[in-house]
Amino acid sequence: MSDVDYSNISFSIIKNYNSPNSAVTEDGIEVRRKEKIYIPDWNVEIMCAPYDNFFIYYDPSNKIGRWSLMCACGSFAVVVGYNVYRQDASNEGAMIVCHSHAKTGKHADGSS
Repeated sequence: MSDVDYSNISFSIIKNYNSPNSAVTEDGIEVRRKEKIYIPDWNVEIMCAPYDNFFIYYDPSNKIGRWSLMCACGSFAVVVGYNVYRQDASNEGAMIVCHSHAKTGKHADGSS
């Protein structure tokens, strides 16, 4: 993964974490676990990594300058190909994963 300047991007952060299947953002929006997320700009659905303790979600706030794909652990999420995330990759060859977990093997809270 390349180094990208994220200084002008904001992120949707989880305020209330209820379960591994739903949470509430700081904006008061409830987000839920989904198997796939539709990416409007690409007109495609992509599989989400099946984490036990967290889940990937698409930020529904539509705020300009905000990262759209997030992990409930607090990290942003990214779309990767099979070679980057081989152990969880879908048969479509791409998957949305937690950036922190992909880079370090741990979520933003330090769990694996």
